[in-house]
Amino acid sequence: MKLSIGYFGSPEHSKDLLKMILDADIQVDFVVTNVDKPVGRKQIITPTPVKKLAEEQGIPVIQSVRLRNDDEAQKQILSYRSPVHVVYAYGSIVPDLVFLDPKWGSINLHGSLLPKYRGASPVQSALLNGEEVTGFTIQYLAKEVDSGDIISQKSWNLSVEETTGTLLQTITRLGGEEIIRLLKTLETTGERFSGTPQNVSLATHCQKITAGHRPVVWTKSAKEIHNQIRALHPDPLATTEFRGKKLILISSFLPEPTTEPIPVPEGTKPGSFFLYQKKRLFCLCGDGNLLGIDTLQPEGKKPMKGFEFFNGARVLAGESFT
Repeated sequence: MKLSIGYFGSPEHSKDLLKMILDADIQVDFVVTNVDKPVGRKQIITPTPVKKLAEEQGIPVIQSVRLRNDDEAQKQILSYRSPVHVVYAYGSIVPDLVFLDPKWGSINLHGSLLPKYRGASPVQSALLNGEEVTGFTIQYLAKEVDSGDIISQKSWNLSVEETTGTLLQTITRLGGEEIIRLLKTLETTGERFSGTPQNVSLATHCQKITAGHRPVVWTKSAKEIHNQIRALHPDPLATTEFRGKKLILISSFLPEPTTEPIPVPEGTKPGSFFLYQKKRLFCLCGDGNLLGIDTLQPEGKKPMKGFEFFNGARVLAGESFT
C-alpha cells in the first residue's frame, strides 16, 4: 500500500520536516499553510516557507485566514480523502471536521514533553524557564490544543548554549525521523498508531511570545537574562537600551564557574558593563553575577562583538544598559 498524507505547517522548520517527508518518498496530497504576509522593512507580501516548497514540488496549496470558519477550505481538504494528516507548526486551529476525517487520524509534532508546555511557544518557554531536559512529542490532534493521546516521545539533556533556533533544528530532525518511521510502519501494517492519554493533572500551558518579552531587565539574575537571550534567538531577539537607543542582544554566555573570578570595577550596578582582558564584554546582573555579551546589534548597524561595541561607543564611567 502506497501511503499519502495531508500536511499542515507554515514556518521554516515546518518546511524542513516537509522536505524530509518528501525525500522519504511519502506522497503529500496537499499542504495547508498560513496566508501570505508582509515581511521586512519594506513589508513585502511573502508566502510561508512551506508554501514555497510545496509550489516548487507541484503540491496543491490551501490557505485560509481562519480555517475553522472557512467552509470552502475545509471542503477542499476533505476532498482529498488523505488517510492521515501530519501537522507541525501550522499556526492556526485545525477544526474537528478536518482532523477527525482521516481514517488513521491526524498527528502533530510538538516541541515539548507533553503534557508540559502545551500551547504556542513550547521551545522558547522551556529555554526561558531554564529547563535542563526537553524533547518532542508526537500526538493525535484533539479538540483541546495539545491534549491528544501521545503516540511517541523522545527526551534529551539541554546545554546552556542551546537557543530556540538550534533546538528547533534538533526537534525537527529527530521528530521528523520518528514521524517517517511511524508513517512507513503504517504503510506496511495499515494499523492505527496506539496512543496513551495524557495526565491532565501535569499539564502546563505557555503563552505566545510577543514584543513584550524582548526588553531585558538587568535586576534579574544572570541566568534568567541568559535564558531570555537564547530563548528569543533567532526571533524576535532580546533588547536593551544604551544612550536612549535600542540594542539587540544576539548572544550571551555565562562565565565558567571553574575559571578565576573576574574582577568587577568599583561602583558597578546592575546594567553596568565593562571589558575584561580587552576582548570580553561583561554586564553585572541583579544577583551579583556577570553575564558575558558575545554579540549585539546597535540600532541601524550590523551585528558586532561586544568588545567592538564597547570600543566604538567609547563608554564613559558610570554608563550602563537600561
